Amino acid sequence: MKRTLSILSLVLALVMMMSLAACAGKGEENTQTTTVAPTEATEATEAPTAPPRGVEPLNVYTLKGPTGMGMAEMITEGNDDDSEYNFTVVSAPDEITAAIINGDADIAACPVNLASVLYSRTNGGVKILAVNTLGVTYIVTNGTEVNSIEDLRGKTIVSAGQGATPEFILNKLLADSGLTVGEDVFVEYKSEHSDVASLIVSGQADVALLPEPNVTSSTAQNAELTVALDLTKEWETKYGTKLVQGCVIARNEAITTNAWGINEFLDDYADSVEFINTASDEAAQMIVDAGIIPKAPIAKKAIPTSYITFIVNDDMKALVKENLQVLYDAKPASVGGTLPDDNFYYNYVED
Repeated sequence: MKRTLSILSLVLALVMMMSLAACAGKGEENTQTTTVAPTEATEATEAPTAPPRGVEPLNVYTLKGPTGMGMAEMITEGNDDDSEYNFTVVSAPDEITAAIINGDADIAACPVNLASVLYSRTNGGVKILAVNTLGVTYIVTNGTEVNSIEDLRGKTIVSAGQGATPEFILNKLLADSGLTVGEDVFVEYKSEHSDVASLIVSGQADVALLPEPNVTSSTAQNAELTVALDLTKEWETKYGTKLVQGCVIARNEAITTNAWGINEFLDDYADSVEFINTASDEAAQMIVDAGIIPKAPIAKKAIPTSYITFIVNDDMKALVKENLQVLYDAKPASVGGTLPDDNFYYNYVED
């Protein structure tokens, strides 16, 4: 009997020990915290799965015109108390520069060469997230027939953007077509695209280099104008690559502190670009409501010729490198004096 009681006591003791061990295991499972070391954005292999707590909305700056058009749906549906983003639409690239350097902007849409300049000025403090516009520049004529770059021989082109991307693109195409500026063809520079538009519309200029939406606005004012050459198509035909002019960048600090938000922004931006490219009345009105283009009919007509796009990762990297090389060869200062290294390029993982 005593032996039986001893065995029974031993069994009960073992059961109690197992129960306590099980309870302790459950307690550890419920309270244990797993810490995952952060990884560089360029090395990310999977999208962040949850938003960080207590992180403020991302401050997003963009330019008027094609650079900002693809963001219009996000802008018109955002900027409220519950939004993950605060949008600011500005008129000049200098305002983007100041906002990034001062830390006012977490994300910004800007010309691709400015992105490179900012990478240099901030000592690698920004990354390029996506290409958002291809070339948006056209040769427009008034009573003059131009069907090729060669046809510009002997003509005077009125343009804005001296010392900037429009000049470098035009000069590259002219030179590689055997035309020397100042000898075979002449370029007269004005301060603003609006000045160029006024001259071609009024008939005071026969040939003009204009971007969208100035092209659409000018042809709406003067039905005699002809969109003679699409420099994006000319570039692709001659060099076998796309002409890139606009992109989206983010400060490294924003990427580090809010990786989930950056990735979510790119998810939303891809959807916005897709919707804006439908060129519907609603899409055009969103562009107007966002303060990017003043008139809906102009916005709607300009969408297909503004080359609004969303290109990321390896495709983005290849295109940006090719285009920055052209600008660097023309004028190193136009890209910040040196070409960016691979840390410049963000790796986006679609959610």
